[in-house]
Amino acid sequence: MPLTRKAKIRLVLGAFAVLVLFVGVEAMRVWWFRGYSRGTRTGVIRKLSLKGPPYCKYVSGEMALQGTLPGQPIEIWEFSVDDDTEKNPLMKEMHEAEKSGSRITVKYRQDLHSLFRCTPSEFFVVGFDK
Repeated sequence: MPLTRKAKIRLVLGAFAVLVLFVGVEAMRVWWFRGYSRGTRTGVIRKLSLKGPPYCKYVSGEMALQGTLPGQPIEIWEFSVDDDTEKNPLMKEMHEAEKSGSRITVKYRQDLHSLFRCTPSEFFVVGFDK
């Protein structure tokens, strides 16, 4: 039994409404969970690398966090950066800190539950605490 023109229009409008609803819900989730947590971490940057496929490059970084008590194991904290260009002063400063091996304190933002993010990390370095 072929669909009438009215049924086809309803079907297309229904599919469009579902798509708009999905995009709206995801946009609200991104807005709601962006900046879910903010704070600082102190440690030594041990790796900065550019990863990902050509259409979705991101900076992957690792910081070794040292415990306050002697003998505590070193914790590795993974993070990313919003702006990965070499002109970004934050990237320049992180490269210098990585080269020197000195302890630094970074400010970070945590974004939860993002469906469309290239980086697997939900932590983003936004600056340095001086």
